[in-house]
Amino acid sequence: MRERRSRAWPAVLVAVLLFARTALAGEVATATAREWLDSIRPSPELQEFLDRTIDGLLAHDARLRTAKVRVALLDLAHGEPPQLAHHHGDAPIYPASVVKFVYLMAAYRWQELDRLRIEGDFDRELSEMIRQSSNQATRKVFARLTDTEPGPELSPEAYRDFRERRLAVERWLASLGIHDLHCVNPTYDGNGDLFGRDAQFIRDASVAGGLGGSPPNRQAMTATGTARLLALLATDRALTPADSAVVRLRMRRDPAEQRHLAARIAGGAARVGGLEVYAKSGTWGPIYADAGIVRHVGSGRQLVIVVFTEANPAYHGEFIADLTQRSAERLLVR
Repeated sequence: MRERRSRAWPAVLVAVLLFARTALAGEVATATAREWLDSIRPSPELQEFLDRTIDGLLAHDARLRTAKVRVALLDLAHGEPPQLAHHHGDAPIYPASVVKFVYLMAAYRWQELDRLRIEGDFDRELSEMIRQSSNQATRKVFARLTDTEPGPELSPEAYRDFRERRLAVERWLASLGIHDLHCVNPTYDGNGDLFGRDAQFIRDASVAGGLGGSPPNRQAMTATGTARLLALLATDRALTPADSAVVRLRMRRDPAEQRHLAARIAGGAARVGGLEVYAKSGTWGPIYADAGIVRHVGSGRQLVIVVFTEANPAYHGEFIADLTQRSAERLLVR
């Protein structure tokens, strides 16, 4: 018996060392991500371009002038440090389906940490969440990420545990140095799917970071925070290079295949030509939005652009495509 135990010790030791090495590698990666995000600098030249371009587009678009517009533009094409410009980019807004790319990235990070496997039904649900923007699939994905499930309201003790689990994605974002993305709920169809403990949580005003209003604990994302996370995806800093490439592929957009994207980032990039787009759009009530990475195929130059518009009735014009076109012409093909 003693000999059998002594033979088992090397295997146990190897397993412990492998776990420790994986944990240490994850800590180093997140520290590197935080340091790189801290290096991002505002660019007066890029800000002047963005202000002038938005002013010009507003002048010719009466419907756009009725909307609240939030924009972030991040130049990854001209060396370090990355250059940032924004228009009300630090003001939080309800992101609609834009939040789904955050959950896609989190799924691949969870797999890297051996918390889940992306296969079978879960792999299909990720595709439906991003490609078809399915809210039902998003609820299933979010349930896996947070180890929660819908159901009736919970007792105070059980709710405390549920509440902590629902903050799992937000804690991961904070570890990367991103503190202005409040991604704590799935997305809903509005047909009675928000009930019980989900409604209990979204009414919880004690959870910091919510959008406020009624209910107070809604999703909230800023354009600059969204751009920073996308920049980590563009530069392989939030995930391994292999997983970053897979996530970008799942987010690839082509208006020739998805005609409804003609007025979004992909549509603006298509006007320029020679560009690839990895993005997630969002449309809900007053919100019309898109967020993505634009890459010049020939040179590998990249930019990140995030646009949220809020109006009643909703704005569905060409602003996102127009701004993308002008930004790409300025930063990627000059």
